[in-house]
Amino acid sequence: MSIRFSITKRGLLPQEEARANESAGNDLKSLRPQLESPETVDAVEFQGSSSRLPSVMPKAELRAALSTLQRVMLHELAKGNAVTLPDIGTFRLSVKGDIEVREGNLHGRDVHVDGILFRPDRALLAAVQGFEVEQVPFGWKLGAEESEIEARLAELFTTREYITHKDVSAAFGQTLTRNRVTNLLARLVREGRLVRDGKGAQTRYRLA
Repeated sequence: MSIRFSITKRGLLPQEEARANESAGNDLKSLRPQLESPETVDAVEFQGSSSRLPSVMPKAELRAALSTLQRVMLHELAKGNAVTLPDIGTFRLSVKGDIEVREGNLHGRDVHVDGILFRPDRALLAAVQGFEVEQVPFGWKLGAEESEIEARLAELFTTREYITHKDVSAAFGQTLTRNRVTNLLARLVREGRLVRDGKGAQTRYRLA
């Protein structure tokens, strides 16, 4: 098993990526690999399933332990301290704001905490750096023009009244990124060619 990635242009907002992929051409320096994450896993909720590593603790106890750990971290971070979790890494606050001069002295203006910085444990970092990555990009299919995708959509509607995001992805053998499928379906809805029903995981589309 190895990690898959897609290709996008550097410095683009997510909604711009699909269009950039189509027009990338030979400008290889402007391209970068982007990790394709199929799902976000709740380490507690899924730790007992057959596809996950089992935990030595019941879910309730594990969740209670993590809740206690969060309170300890917040207590220390609130004092400006960095917090190290053995075998995981070190967490510290990130602050931002402006600097001004008042009466010849430097002062802060609107300095506030804007996030948490994480430095992984050396062994953990070394382990993930050893993960295998597929060298063939996932989700950027050369030659898959919008017209071809729309033709495939038309085929889908010949056998069903509604289609889903997953149906479109499956029709192309999982070779299109989620962003590209999402952007395409959103455009067809804006153009009045598709009607969107439902929200979230229950979203489906029908011909207008």
